[in-house]
Amino acid sequence: MKKLVDIEELKLSCRSEQSKSYISEAISCYGAGAYSASIVSTWIAVVFDLIDKIHQLALNGNAPAKDLEQRLENYQKQIDQNNPQGVKSALEFEREVIELCNTELQFFDQQQMTDLKRLREDRHRCAHPSFQQYGLPFRATAEQARMHLRNAIEYVLSQPPVQGKSALAEIKARVASDYFPKEIEKAKVQLQGTGLENPTNSLIKASADLFIFSFATKDDPLYKKTQSIAALNALLDMHPAEIESRVAENISKVILGVEDVDLKWAVGLVIGTKIDWGSLQEACRDRIIMFIQNAPAHHVLPAISGLSGIEELAEYIKDRLNSFDEKDLSQAIDYKGLRAFSKNKAIEILSNSYNWNTVNSVFEDLIFPIFDHLNKEDVIKIIRLPRDTGADLCGAHGMSIFVSKVREAGLIEEHELDKMLEEQGFDYLLDQSP
Repeated sequence: MKKLVDIEELKLSCRSEQSKSYISEAISCYGAGAYSASIVSTWIAVVFDLIDKIHQLALNGNAPAKDLEQRLENYQKQIDQNNPQGVKSALEFEREVIELCNTELQFFDQQQMTDLKRLREDRHRCAHPSFQQYGLPFRATAEQARMHLRNAIEYVLSQPPVQGKSALAEIKARVASDYFPKEIEKAKVQLQGTGLENPTNSLIKASADLFIFSFATKDDPLYKKTQSIAALNALLDMHPAEIESRVAENISKVILGVEDVDLKWAVGLVIGTKIDWGSLQEACRDRIIMFIQNAPAHHVLPAISGLSGIEELAEYIKDRLNSFDEKDLSQAIDYKGLRAFSKNKAIEILSNSYNWNTVNSVFEDLIFPIFDHLNKEDVIKIIRLPRDTGADLCGAHGMSIFVSKVREAGLIEEHELDKMLEEQGFDYLLDQSP
């Protein structure tokens, strides 16, 4: 009885009481071992539920659904008038209802269509006097009946009456709002209220495509909007197996397709989306690396600040920062994510400072902002600069502040620091405390 209980529990996912009543007879037949009758009843439940969805969409003004509803009403009028064409047309509509709901309303994906067509075929074998061999009627198995029950509930009876295009329009409008949350967990709550709480695979994939390509499409409501990335990350959390590879593939397409001038913001998809660097196409990765190496500083800085969290890009970012002059490096240091990468170049610029004004400027603009990233070896290197490179640190106000900060941070033991200062000609900076 375990499998029967499972299906009874699955019935609870039906969206309406009417849908539950449709499928109850099929479940009862299954429990009694009448598997052919169960399959026939399951098909009837699917047909009636789809017709209900057509009516609901028509009431909401959906044009394709209104056309389908009008056809059904015409058939009913013919039947009421004892016109045999009405019965013939109604039966034809029943035979085509799956295809109609797919082509006109985008209810199903390819696999769901395959499974529902199999249900229809098995229904015909059960309901009509067809034979596998002469004298042997078709006998449905428990496995067949159970499979069709599960598919009918998961694909049809548990789904909201939302057309594929209409669902996407609603999702897009929700995400495009200035009040759509940037936090993933809150974004999940918002998306679950748009039909993505129990979606078809086709709707999941179409939504992921929407978030990616709309972000990169000029004049689109989601163009460059961070809420599109938040929605994409929420969807990845909700349905990773269905879209992880698709997201990486489509982001690669965007990176490879945008013009050079737009690459600086398009990489935001790579920065903000929870995908692995290695899952991107090789050509995409190469273009981003070339962007890091060659783009103008004012274009590349905001991007590489975000890209700095990707381990595979660390050396490329360090090399690019090492090519900056003092002005560009100062701008880079404004981005906290780049300060650790800027350390070596900042010390190099200080090593080539030959007057107090320059020294004080470099300390203020480059060294002090990255002070938390300096270690003992870096401090030793800076103190030895006057003798190693001729940098004019002795007497500079910035050097005095630097030594005070080193003492306060405890980067070097006091006696070791004083000994080094004395050896390098910084006697006036020795600890004067009693």
